[in-house]
Amino acid sequence: MDATLRPVLASIVFYIIVAMTLYATLVKLGVPPTSLIAVFGAAGLAIGLALKDTLSNIASGLMLLALRPVAVGEFIDTGSAIGTVEEIGLFSTTMKNIEGVYIYIPNSQVWAGRLQNFGRHQIRKALIDIGVAYDSDLTKVQAGLLDVLSQTPDVLTDPTPPEVYVMTFADSSINLSCRCWLPADNWLARTSDLRMAIKQHLDDAGVEIPFPQRVIHMRKE
Repeated sequence: MDATLRPVLASIVFYIIVAMTLYATLVKLGVPPTSLIAVFGAAGLAIGLALKDTLSNIASGLMLLALRPVAVGEFIDTGSAIGTVEEIGLFSTTMKNIEGVYIYIPNSQVWAGRLQNFGRHQIRKALIDIGVAYDSDLTKVQAGLLDVLSQTPDVLTDPTPPEVYVMTFADSSINLSCRCWLPADNWLARTSDLRMAIKQHLDDAGVEIPFPQRVIHMRKE
């Protein structure tokens, strides 16, 4: 059975069995079935009004299971927590963050918030920004960075080849954006290796990565 559905179905079956057992026991003790139905109906209404937030979690959990924006084993960002989905339960979603700490989030918060799923696709686009000095030859810098991206084994040429663009003229540097597609697994290691390759190329080419600086003019009175 699907690992995402298993916990919810188990919870639903458990509560159905408990309700049926309670009903059968009371009938066996001589309580009229019609009275039990009326009592259960009134109790269900009272419980629903008292536990509206809990019912909201149940409804959100069912929506998560029906539409499947996340699944067990995927790495997601809910806005309040980042980690791998361990279980989508009837009331809450269990995640394990990168420190190995388990996090329990009510389903209503997961469903209502902005959800980023980093594990749904097999490839991701890396966006790496780098600043160079104003006296740099931008044409050579762009060509060199494209060579670094193209020669990196992990970089993919589909759906688009590597790209390098001049983005902004900042206070202390001209900022470029290096963009390429990478396999989604081992993401931190792949992007870290790519950043080190870019830094090594700029060092070898004598391209300065400037520190923030200010020009101060002193005026004599």
